[in-house]
Amino acid sequence: MKIKIIFLLLILILVIISTILGVLYMKKNNTNNETNTVSNSSNVSTNSTNSNTNTVIPENSNADIEANKEFAIKFLKMENDKKNIIYSPLSIKYALSLLNEGANGKTKEEIENVIEDLTVSRYKNIEDVLSLANSIYIRDTYSKSVKEEYISTVLEKYDAEIKFDAFENAKNVNAWIEDKTMGQIKNMLKDGLVQNPNMEMLLINALAIDMEWDSPFKDSSTHGGKFTLENGKEIEATTMHKEASTDSISYYKDDDVISVTMDLEEYEDTQLEFMAIMPNENISKYIEKFSADELDKITKGSEFSNKNKDGVNIYIPKFSFQYDLSLKDDLMKIGILEAFDDVNADFTDMTNNPKGLYVSEALHKANIDFSEKGVKAAAVTVMVMMDKAMVMEEKHPEELRFDKPFLYLIRDKENGEIWFIGAVYEPNLWENDKDDYK
Repeated sequence: MKIKIIFLLLILILVIISTILGVLYMKKNNTNNETNTVSNSSNVSTNSTNSNTNTVIPENSNADIEANKEFAIKFLKMENDKKNIIYSPLSIKYALSLLNEGANGKTKEEIENVIEDLTVSRYKNIEDVLSLANSIYIRDTYSKSVKEEYISTVLEKYDAEIKFDAFENAKNVNAWIEDKTMGQIKNMLKDGLVQNPNMEMLLINALAIDMEWDSPFKDSSTHGGKFTLENGKEIEATTMHKEASTDSISYYKDDDVISVTMDLEEYEDTQLEFMAIMPNENISKYIEKFSADELDKITKGSEFSNKNKDGVNIYIPKFSFQYDLSLKDDLMKIGILEAFDDVNADFTDMTNNPKGLYVSEALHKANIDFSEKGVKAAAVTVMVMMDKAMVMEEKHPEELRFDKPFLYLIRDKENGEIWFIGAVYEPNLWENDKDDYK
């Protein structure tokens, strides 16, 4: 009897232990499932945050970087007219982004086909060194026609300044541009442009730098040096010279091209660099086939000047010039068409005015001053928003030709009282009257 009781107690203990272990196992699995659910939810949130490629973000993926390079090179190829050129892809990207926020339908589709893989980085303005600003200038009488959602978007995403102006002249706009380019670009717009009563808005990006070299040139080392133009003619150019052995200067050299990259000073965690690339072949032909891959090859193959036991000996000419990009034509060449169509342009996310808007002009001006001290450069991009032409319906008027005798009368319009009545059988002859019309 005692053996039976002991045996039953053992079985009961085993059952209790098994039950406890089972409960603990299930609880552990539930905990793991909850952890996995939270983890997956976090990934979804992250992907959702990063999915908007047109949001202004500070860090670029490799794909974004390559897309930005290709975009920058496009205009170089289209403007390859054997003359000095400078433009700012960054400024153009900002202006297109401001435009895209107000576009809809096919107009938006065409703009996004150009900018969808591009990112627009934020930069902190540094007094007297770096300036980057956006503004929306709106005709004061048009202010209620601009959608509040558009204003909120450009304020939030692009820190745009919203300005209302009577546009009696271009003085106020030009003053803003001059200020934001640190005085480098003056009188950008003509009075006639803003005085056009159909011009309602200006979308503007302005940027500028005034930075010194990390390793400067000496004025005493500058002299006249031979420079061969593309047509083979030799000139004497103002040539800067520097011997250097430092990790702030790198270089590349092969059978086809030589390149030098020089750091500008770092300002509040922002540092830019200057790169010069000179091919052995005709520069125009080189530009035609220049690509992001070619740029990457040079960049990755470059070595610090201090890696060479004797450093580097640099001769490079000074230059200073201004350039007006044919931006409207260039944007149309890469597929942005409807935005410039005064009938089909769709900017209904920008305005609630039934007449609608289109881009009448896309303007871009830039300049550069490359010297012993450093680099000064500035650029402005302006999208000119104009009232769309009122669509004129084709008319088919009824023809009423009185070419035989007719009746006539003169009466009171309100009560119908006839004052005169008659008929015309023989009107005046032109032969008798034509001398009165000479």
